[in-house]
Amino acid sequence: MQELAVAPDGESVVYARRTIEGREYRKRLWRVPWRGGRPEQLTRGELDAGPRFSPDGETLLFLSRRSGKMRPWLLPLAGGEPTEVAAPEGDVARAEWSPDGKRILLLAPSGEPRFVIGDRDEPLARRIEDLTWRLDGLGIREEFLSLWVVSARGGKPKRLTEPTYEVFDAAWSPDGERIAFVADPRPEAHIREDPQAWEIPVGGGSPKRLAELPGEVAGTLGLIGISEPSESIAGWAHYHLYVVEREGLRRLARDLDRSIAFLTTGDLYDSAARQPRVLWLDGERIVAPVCDGGRGHLYCFGLDGSVERLVEGDVVCSTLAVGGGRIATVATDHGRPGEVCAVEKGRLRRLTRDGSRWLGRRRRDPERFSVPHSDGHEIEAWHVPARGGERRRLVLQVHGGPHVAHGPAPWLEMLALADAGISVVYANPRGSSGYGVDFARAISGNWGDRDADDLVRVVDHAVAAGLGDERHLGVLGLSYGGYIVNWLLGRHPGRFAAGVSENPVTDLASFVGSSDFGVWVTSMAAGVPSLADGRARLADRSPATLIERNEAPLLLLQAEADLRCPPDQSELVFAALRKLGRPVEMVRYPDESHLLVFVGRPDRRVDRIERIVDWFERHL
Repeated sequence: MQELAVAPDGESVVYARRTIEGREYRKRLWRVPWRGGRPEQLTRGELDAGPRFSPDGETLLFLSRRSGKMRPWLLPLAGGEPTEVAAPEGDVARAEWSPDGKRILLLAPSGEPRFVIGDRDEPLARRIEDLTWRLDGLGIREEFLSLWVVSARGGKPKRLTEPTYEVFDAAWSPDGERIAFVADPRPEAHIREDPQAWEIPVGGGSPKRLAELPGEVAGTLGLIGISEPSESIAGWAHYHLYVVEREGLRRLARDLDRSIAFLTTGDLYDSAARQPRVLWLDGERIVAPVCDGGRGHLYCFGLDGSVERLVEGDVVCSTLAVGGGRIATVATDHGRPGEVCAVEKGRLRRLTRDGSRWLGRRRRDPERFSVPHSDGHEIEAWHVPARGGERRRLVLQVHGGPHVAHGPAPWLEMLALADAGISVVYANPRGSSGYGVDFARAISGNWGDRDADDLVRVVDHAVAAGLGDERHLGVLGLSYGGYIVNWLLGRHPGRFAAGVSENPVTDLASFVGSSDFGVWVTSMAAGVPSLADGRARLADRSPATLIERNEAPLLLLQAEADLRCPPDQSELVFAALRKLGRPVEMVRYPDESHLLVFVGRPDRRVDRIERIVDWFERHL
């Protein structure tokens, strides 16, 4: 279950249901009554997504690849076939109704290449001057996304923004005469993008600055953004909620020391849920997810300053939608997979059963425990018990980020390990989100010390509690989690009997040039802004520096098209250990981006999990 839309009268919810057919994902739209009942299938395309009800509730706007590219389509809900809406060339990323239902806002490629020399389809070369030239999952950013408007009845779409900058988000003004959007049109954006809020008349004209924050803006009209100066941001800064008023910006919920965003990690969540959105329940209240101790809780923020938590307990709410004064969300509860739920009176009422039927008997509810630290904080952790109650082999799973959070929700790789008789523990060490800004900021510029110390304490506690044998410990992680795997193996040789490191960061100096975000990671990880400011410090914070001390079998999993943590980061570790004759293996997945674990080809995701289980079965 993924993208949602609630009907304007609140009587039904449309959602995108993803399935696997052969080696391909398919996504179709379904509708379920708010009161409950059997869902009905609305569309039968190969990839249908992004549902939006028209203001009168009679037509559904959605994106579909049924004509070869992602285009906007209109489906009459009273019956009939979908019709395609005119759109610019290229894949449309977003489509939204105007308040009167007569026009449609589109985010789509500008139509003007940035780098190509010669023929567009078969370039002679690419001339690049920008640091923003590539992005993981997208590749070369040859065209920026622009803001377009088209009539719902047809006609030629009109581009409202210049092709020289990216539009990250957009929303209609209540009167439908203006569009607010998030972008960074400054010349400096070619070095680093710090998006802010702008508005432009629907008929066209020059953009006008709507609001500005020291850090980036991620929403519009009501704004979700970062109040820390952009040059100091290292990922730990909280997303706050603001409203635009005549006197300027006003921040809501000033006393809430949590990030107003969905930041819980897991391999069953829709990655698009990470994009902060401002959803107005009515003219006086905004609904948004809050990262709260690894959980994803929904909050209601009133313009009068009120703050109300709408759900309690071990739940993780990701995607959400509002309509007719009602709220729907995709939520997991303990070990249950995500289902579409109605939010009512502080509780979640399930409207679908698709995920639960799919997971079935393999469900395992994680068991929470906490570990006290002498520095004065508690480390929240969970245990996924092995099938049959075995308490010998134990794997520590480390989340990526680092500024996200684990929560009480299922991971397929953990369930597969548990089915194979291998228990799993996972935790939120310092640096994780959901425990206050000081907790998240605690590792800023110093990766590998406090965070790794917290994780070792969790393992020590688990062994002392009889959850595993210290001679049969494994460690597993992706991205920053892969960084920690290699760090622990090199800095604590002999502590773990085997490791699996996926798409890791290993050498910060080379990472500067090879990663799409590498220029900024030096300050995040090592506290130095550039190579010239501290090569020794970068080496000190790089797992590759001491990886040759490791003798434990290490499996390196690498997505070959990963631009976030590129293959050279795994290759360096593989070469260093293989040269010494150590037990190391590298498995590479062609054409896959950094988030293979979430969106990779289904058979590759299955292969990945099978290899993780096999590796620990053989070496623990």
